[in-house]
Amino acid sequence: MTEEIWIGLTEGERTLLLKALATLRRTSTSDANEIDALTIKLVHSAPHPKITVGVHGGQVQWTLGNPFPIRVCDYDGASDEDLPDIDERGQRCRMWLEPADLASKV
Repeated sequence: MTEEIWIGLTEGERTLLLKALATLRRTSTSDANEIDALTIKLVHSAPHPKITVGVHGGQVQWTLGNPFPIRVCDYDGASDEDLPDIDERGQRCRMWLEPADLASKV
């Protein structure tokens, strides 16, 4: 089974891919089903996922609509012991992953 991934495309990149697929479809007979499936996916997919993050009391409580795991960084802590991780900017935090919302996969 192929794992799904999300790739951000600009409108120009999306158009370029659709043009390339149309050209390929006219010249290829062996991959027609795969080309058609990818074309349909590009035409009908949303340009970005609609992710909702629920926060209560300053803490992330839940996420919805994320087709991929979301890394959460919490910077609130009384001391460095409360913040065992370091983010990409070198800031101390507590970090965890909110899992992908399987219901968001269509």
